[in-house]
Amino acid sequence: MSYFDPIRKKNVPSTPEESVRQSVLHFLKNNLKVPEHLIEVEFSLTNIQKTNRDRVDILVHQFRNSKNIDEPWLLVECKAKDQYTWNSLEIQVNRYLKVLKPSYILLQLGDEHIYLERIPSKNSYIPIKKIPNYPSFSD
Repeated sequence: MSYFDPIRKKNVPSTPEESVRQSVLHFLKNNLKVPEHLIEVEFSLTNIQKTNRDRVDILVHQFRNSKNIDEPWLLVECKAKDQYTWNSLEIQVNRYLKVLKPSYILLQLGDEHIYLERIPSKNSYIPIKKIPNYPSFSD
């Protein structure tokens, strides 16, 4: 069995982690109104730092706000519940934050999630109850 990934425009194997990823993509497009063309799946950090082989599950760019590639609107990391812990997910995301400065972070572990917002003045992230809709052209 496989999923058709609407962002990568191809069939991908049906794995527990991919199921979580596809659920998050649906949420981004339908609930947060993120334009498909600003979403990247399995974004390679070699695009920013040539020696970095890490891959972010989902990255949402904010080029509309003249932000650089290393300042995405949202960084998402998705994991299947029985394969990872919150602690391992946090360690992984902290590696990404050495390269990226997203406005928001979404950590999805199975059906559970944590939303975080960047506080630039403190160079840190705080938990929030929900992520706002993606800014429209008029915002």
